[in-house]
Amino acid sequence: MIGLTISKYRILEEIGRGAMGIVFKAQDTYLGRFAAVKVLAEKLVDNPEMLSRFEREGGAVSALNHANICTIFESGNWRGRPFLAMELLTGQALDARLAAGSVPPAQAIEIAIGVANALEAAHAIGVVHRDIKPANLFLTTAGRVKVLDFGLAKVRVPSTPLGDDAPTAVRFATLPGTILGTPAYMSPEQLCCEPLDGRADLYSLGVVICELVTGKVPLLGAKDFEALPAELRGIVRKLMASEPAQRYQSARELREALQSCAALSEKG
Repeated sequence: MIGLTISKYRILEEIGRGAMGIVFKAQDTYLGRFAAVKVLAEKLVDNPEMLSRFEREGGAVSALNHANICTIFESGNWRGRPFLAMELLTGQALDARLAAGSVPPAQAIEIAIGVANALEAAHAIGVVHRDIKPANLFLTTAGRVKVLDFGLAKVRVPSTPLGDDAPTAVRFATLPGTILGTPAYMSPEQLCCEPLDGRADLYSLGVVICELVTGKVPLLGAKDFEALPAELRGIVRKLMASEPAQRYQSARELREALQSCAALSEKG
């Protein structure tokens, strides 16, 4: 596919390949900027679930314009195969970073603040990510975290009215009893296929914070947080409470707690 043009994006080189498809580095022939173009694998074009994931990702993220969320420029269909053109990022996903060892607590807090910022924006328009994990969090060379892959996102009616200038998003239905996500990072309600909201994403972020600092994913039901530094222990314990009502009730509340934690760490 090198040298071909998808929409207005000239394919330059392959930069990634996974179960769903191929990601290429491309150049916008109109604007000159570089982009990442994800194309669904040809063998999956007749797979309704994979097509739905592409639709979800394009629909959910197109409604968001946020510094901590990977921007999607365009979605469409090329020769019968769905594609997404998105911001080209330089750096590494957090799962690759973790392969080199744990992250200092101060850096983990900064990463978590960025993710909480992204979730605050997503939840405000009713988008629940449902798959927050290191592989879907990208740390750029500039040190900014970006949330990736809204392919499992659920779009629901926001609990509070939005302004007239608020972005719109497509609503996607999920079949009852369908588990979507990565079990090690999923909240109890998500594992049990119960109704969920943004607090499920906050639980997943708690798991990620614990893994970033300790290098290990905490086992469900065996929540030993003693390996965490004292300033983070209470935050992660609250994030990973079994009952949603016992967690932080919003990404904003979490962000403020993390910012206070960071400020105390700096003074110490």
